Amino acid sequence: MVKRATLAILGVLLCVLYGCTAAPSDSLLDGYESCRKQVFGNGIVFSASVRGGDTRAALQEMQTLFEEIEADMSLSKADSALSKFNALGAGEQPSNAYESERVRVSRHTYETVLRAMAFYEETQGAFNVAVYPLSRLWHIDTDGLNRYTFAPVHECPAPPAYEEVLQTIDACDIRRLHCEENDGAYYLYKTDPRLQIDLGAVAKGYAADECVRIAKAHGVRSAIIDVSGNISLLGEWYRPAQKAYTPWNIGVTAPRPARGLGGNVCALGVSADKTLVTSGDYERFYVTRSGGNELWVPHIVNGKTGLPLGVAYTGDQYVNTGDHIISATVICNDSAKADAYATAVCLLGKNEGAAFLRAHGMRGLLITADNVMCLVDVNEQSEEGEVYFTLKNEYAAYTRYTLETAR
Repeated sequence: MVKRATLAILGVLLCVLYGCTAAPSDSLLDGYESCRKQVFGNGIVFSASVRGGDTRAALQEMQTLFEEIEADMSLSKADSALSKFNALGAGEQPSNAYESERVRVSRHTYETVLRAMAFYEETQGAFNVAVYPLSRLWHIDTDGLNRYTFAPVHECPAPPAYEEVLQTIDACDIRRLHCEENDGAYYLYKTDPRLQIDLGAVAKGYAADECVRIAKAHGVRSAIIDVSGNISLLGEWYRPAQKAYTPWNIGVTAPRPARGLGGNVCALGVSADKTLVTSGDYERFYVTRSGGNELWVPHIVNGKTGLPLGVAYTGDQYVNTGDHIISATVICNDSAKADAYATAVCLLGKNEGAAFLRAHGMRGLLITADNVMCLVDVNEQSEEGEVYFTLKNEYAAYTRYTLETAR
C-alpha cells in the first residue's frame, strides 16, 4: 500500500536538485549538500540535504540503503524477497494445516515487518500491511494506480461486488504472518496461502529513520530527508542570511484541489529532530462510477470493512461519505510510526483519530472532506512550542477550513 504525501520545505523545491551536489547559492538550503533519487521502482522519490560532518559519505550510504530496501521489498520486482513471499501458496485452498516454506529476507525487511505487526496491534487493526489482496481487488495497488490514476472515468474499473469484498477480507489477517530469526538469518512464512503483504505504508518511514541514523553516524549536524512526503529533520535549519540555526518551516500541501494543485494549506514551525508524515486521499486515487454516480477511490483501504477510505456501501451501490479525513499529518520523532499512524488515523476518522494521537503523545493536523481542520497539540495562536503555525492566512486554502482544537 503505497501512499504519497506532499510536505515540502517552505520556499524550497527539493525536486530541482539532482545527484549529489551542493545546493545552489540562491536556495534556502545554501550550505547543504544534497542528493535526489527515484527509489522503490514506483515513483517514490528520495531527497536529502545535509550539513556538517562527512556529508558525501552520509549521502552515499543513504542511497545504498534504498538500493538494499528496494531489492528486498519491491513488489514491482518479481525476484524480490517480498514478491517471492507473496507468491507462496498461489492457487492453494485455505487450510488449518497449511504452513508455507520460509523465505529469507534482509534485516531491513525483517525489522519493517516486526514494526508493522506491532503497529497493527497498537492501532487495533486500523493499520494493516496484509490488505494487499483488497488493494488488488479495488485496483488501488501500485499497478492499478499507475494504470488508472489519470485515466478518464469511463476507462476505470467498476467497483467489485460487495460479496467479493467480504470474501477477500478473510485473506487479510496479519496474524497469519510469521517472522523467524535463526543463526543470524531472517525469514518470513505464512499459515494462509492467500496472505500477501505490501510494506509500502511503512517502508518509507523505516527508510527515513535509517537515514537519520546514518546522518548522525557521519557527524551531520543538520539535515532534511524527504521520502515522497515523509519528512525527517535532524537538528535545526541553517539560514545563511541570519548565519544561525533556527526551527524548520515546513509547508503542508492543501488536499483540495487534488494532487497538490492547491499549493500549501499552511506552514508549520517545527523544532529539531522531528518527523512529519502526511497521508490522505488526494494524491493516489482514481474516479469510477457506482449506481450512475462518480465514486472517488483512494489508495488507502480499511482491512475491517474492505472498503477504501471515504467509501461506504448502501446496500445497492458504493458512495463517498463526504466527512472522512482527506489529509492527516502526524508529527513525532519516529518516522516509521508516523507513517503507520497517519494511515491509521485516516481510517479512524477525525474524533477517534485525534484521541488516538493524543493518547500516544503525538501531534497532528487533520483535515476532513467537510472542510474542518482539527489541530492536535499544534499551536495556532503564537509561535511557541514544538509545533506551531508560521504561515496560514497567506494561503487561500487555509481560509477554506473551520478550525477545531482536539480536547
